[in-house]
Amino acid sequence: MLPFRGAGIFGVFRPRLQSSRQITTYTGRKPVNETTIIESSNFGEDTSISDTGFILHVKDRTTLYIDHICPPKKSKWDYTQFISPIFYPSSAEAMVKFVTNLTQSYSDVKIFPVPRDGGAFVSFKLPAATTPQLYNKSLIYNLTEKMSKTHRFFLRMGIFPVKGIPWVEDMGRYASPTLKVKFEGDELSQESLYAMFRRYGKISDINLPKPGDMERVALVTFWTTRSAICARHCLTGAEIAGTIVHIHYKKRINDHWFPTLVRDHPRIAIPLLLALMAGFAVLIFDPIRSWFIKEKIKGELDWSKSLWFREIWRGWITTRNKVKGLLSFQQSEDADWELWSEIDDLMEERNQKAKEIKIWLEENVNSMIVVQGPAGSGKRNLVSSLVLGNRDNVLYVDCENIIKSRKDYQLIQNFAHEIGYFPVFSFLTSVSSFVDLFVKSLTGQNAGLTETKESQISSMLTLSLGSIRDLALSNYYEMLSSNQDFYMKEEDYLQQNPQCKPVIVIDRYQAARKKNQANSFIYKSLAEWAANLVQLNIAHVIFITDDVGSIQEMISSLPTAPLKRIVLSDASELASNIYVNHSLEKDNHIQTEKDQEELDRYATLLGGRMRDLQMFVRRIKSGDTPKEAFEGLTQQAVEQLSQVFLTSTADYGFNVSQAWQIIKLLSEKPEIDYADIFLLPMFKANTFMILQSMENAELIRLVRVDGVVTKVIPAKPVFSVAFKQMVSDPEIYRAIEKECLLGKIEFETNRVRKFAEDLNKFKEVPEPKLFKERLKYLGGKIETGTASINQCEQEMVELKEKK
Repeated sequence: MLPFRGAGIFGVFRPRLQSSRQITTYTGRKPVNETTIIESSNFGEDTSISDTGFILHVKDRTTLYIDHICPPKKSKWDYTQFISPIFYPSSAEAMVKFVTNLTQSYSDVKIFPVPRDGGAFVSFKLPAATTPQLYNKSLIYNLTEKMSKTHRFFLRMGIFPVKGIPWVEDMGRYASPTLKVKFEGDELSQESLYAMFRRYGKISDINLPKPGDMERVALVTFWTTRSAICARHCLTGAEIAGTIVHIHYKKRINDHWFPTLVRDHPRIAIPLLLALMAGFAVLIFDPIRSWFIKEKIKGELDWSKSLWFREIWRGWITTRNKVKGLLSFQQSEDADWELWSEIDDLMEERNQKAKEIKIWLEENVNSMIVVQGPAGSGKRNLVSSLVLGNRDNVLYVDCENIIKSRKDYQLIQNFAHEIGYFPVFSFLTSVSSFVDLFVKSLTGQNAGLTETKESQISSMLTLSLGSIRDLALSNYYEMLSSNQDFYMKEEDYLQQNPQCKPVIVIDRYQAARKKNQANSFIYKSLAEWAANLVQLNIAHVIFITDDVGSIQEMISSLPTAPLKRIVLSDASELASNIYVNHSLEKDNHIQTEKDQEELDRYATLLGGRMRDLQMFVRRIKSGDTPKEAFEGLTQQAVEQLSQVFLTSTADYGFNVSQAWQIIKLLSEKPEIDYADIFLLPMFKANTFMILQSMENAELIRLVRVDGVVTKVIPAKPVFSVAFKQMVSDPEIYRAIEKECLLGKIEFETNRVRKFAEDLNKFKEVPEPKLFKERLKYLGGKIETGTASINQCEQEMVELKEKK
């Protein structure tokens, strides 16, 4: 029988057991253990564990290992190392203190903590005439009794005698369930290894080295990491029948099924992973975004809507306007609107319009409301101040803030801000394209991670649709939960309580005017979204626009319901004069009756367009006379109109000749009957489409009565004077008239060619008399067209002679 030689209990093993496997015999030199190496190389140095890493065997001492004082660290980034100090003594000092209290009844005790593995070595001095076996047995019994009385929060400690030479290394090797057993001497069989290691815990498997392996290492795998830690600390360095065993942890290999799936099947795993991530993001962020959308509409957390802030803000605006007036600064738009609101004649009309919109909201008819009018007519102030001033559940969406975005991520960010969609990760729009490219190069197929800006906008609107519905029915759900007898359908509740539905105001909607811009799809998306809100009867929708062509986009989105339209016209002559006089009377710009007459005359010529009147007042305050201010505004209007002819009119939907004909007619009279335009040769086809294009280009305005176009007038009152000035100016007239005549010649030439081709088809007809009227008609058209061409050529000669 061959004993263990170490620092603990001596067990009994047979060095060679007969088994199906032939044990390799070690024929080299005698093994040398760590104690021999350290003692032979010592030149007066310290041999403590802190310097050597080994607990050397001393004849009159015995060593025990106490495990599970605290949870072991499984890796460098193990999260338990940050939590365990709350419940357990994880530091070396705390572990020493704990073991000291446990062994305070013994003398000459040495403690060597191992915080990384959650245990500690304890060395005791052997009493005289006592064997290590008996003393270890007594120690284990007594210490176990004391530990049973110690509360350790689900930790069950154990005590084991150390049989080898413990190696406490600090190389960052973390424990694992598998131990590498290296033999320095003859190899041990599976039975021997099982007998050695089983006392420390259940063993999962034992793998002996294969005959062809260069490194003679056996692998012993435990069910738990704790068992492997105890076995390693108690057995490493032990000598068995001339064989020294060196035990190390086998490095953990995270061979989990999911990483294996990703590595072996990327075409399946990567799209699946992306789908899971997207689903997780929806579950986490969509409720948060829905809450922010509701708060954006309700404005409960908006400090600007609080009473104290409104009072402070009102006082600040009043003080600022007074200071600006004293310093002769420009008035703000708010001050101008306050001045407009003091004019009874104008505000009576505005109040009537606001009352009409309020009635429509209370009627709760499923239709969209459109507030239409020229720029500067006070549409926004009418809706926000007179109609919705005291309403809380309002969402304002400014299309101009969205459409001006230059990059996709800016578009997403601005749109999200307008509807209250938060959080939004706009930077992922650019990052996802690179990720998608990487996945495609890796798997050979598109992962579909990159979303277009259209799809992202659609997702935001879909989520907001549900949020608005929940907000509209919030009181309904409260009544349903608090009153068991209450029963009413959601549709009936919304129909009977229109005040519960939020009001969505879509401002500066210009779908027709800006249809060629890169982000113009926003207008269609908003129109469809508004149509869904109205059809589901969960919100009121108000469009504010100065673009008449945009009405068609709204109609196409909601063809089954009529649009309710409010058209704001320019101020009356009386209101315009009152506004100009009130704006200038504080600065004493009106000193004589002659000045007053001149001011009234030019203010009347400007019409009631608020922005034109503001510019007129500012020019006079800057030192211009009323005449100079009016002429400056007129010249500016001429330059604006000339810009239309200098650019490609094909982008507008009409040509130079058509626009010039209308301008010449409006320079002669203030308005044109719609029926008279049909008689013009160049307007016989697509008359309404051409005029609508001119209206979108802000050249003219179509006057409608009950939705039917009856007259054509200039887009602005000042344009009436500008049209006359353009026609009377020789240089402008000659330049544009020449282009117009060339276009007219081309138009008539094409018509004559077409009529001639039709006429040639009758050459081989047997009885041409049967088509006498048709031939006469074609001949007359050719003659009229030829005469028109001759007249245009003659006019071009006259234009050339006028130089």
